[in-house]
Amino acid sequence: MQALKDYLSASGVSIDAFARLIAVDAEELRRVIAGEAAPDRRVAQRIIDMTQGAVSVDDLAPGEVRVADLNARAAAASLEIDQEALTRVLADVLPALVGGAQRKGDEHLPRIAADAVANAYVAISTVTTRRNADRLVQALLPVFSEILAETPAPASRRAEALPFAREAAERYLRTAPPRR
Repeated sequence: MQALKDYLSASGVSIDAFARLIAVDAEELRRVIAGEAAPDRRVAQRIIDMTQGAVSVDDLAPGEVRVADLNARAAAASLEIDQEALTRVLADVLPALVGGAQRKGDEHLPRIAADAVANAYVAISTVTTRRNADRLVQALLPVFSEILAETPAPASRRAEALPFAREAAERYLRTAPPRR
C-alpha cells in the first residue's frame, strides 16, 4: 500500500491520526498499509475521500475492476432501515420519551422521525465503524434530541434520551424483517 504510505508521509499525518479521521481502528489500518489485509469498500471509500483521491481504488485494490456508483451505494444503504417497522417502534417509544407532551400534528411524528433516523443512519454509515444497535442508537440520538428540544417535554427527559434510543434500537432489531 505504497500510495497510502507516501500520502501519510508527505502530509505528515500519523497512522493513528489518519485512522481516527476515517473512523477505523489503527491496527486495522496498519494491516491494510502492510498489505496484510484489504480494506472493505467503506474503509476504501473513506481513504479515497480523506486523501481527496491521492490514494485511488486502484491503489487499494490493484488489478480489480471496480466502478464507484455513489447513488447506487446510497440507495443500497437506505434499504438497511425498514422505515415502516421503525415507525411502529417509534410510535410506542416517542410518547414515553416526551413524557406525554402533545402538540398538534404529533400523530405524524413517528413517521417523520423514522425518515430522519433512516437518513441519518445512511449518512453516518460512511464515517462509523459501529454496527447494528450501536449504529442505530447513533442515528436516533440527534433525532430524539431535536424532538425533545421542540416539544414541551420535561427537561429531565433530555438526559434520558440515550436509554430511550437503546430501547428503540433493540426493539427495532427484534421486530424488523432482515434487510440485505
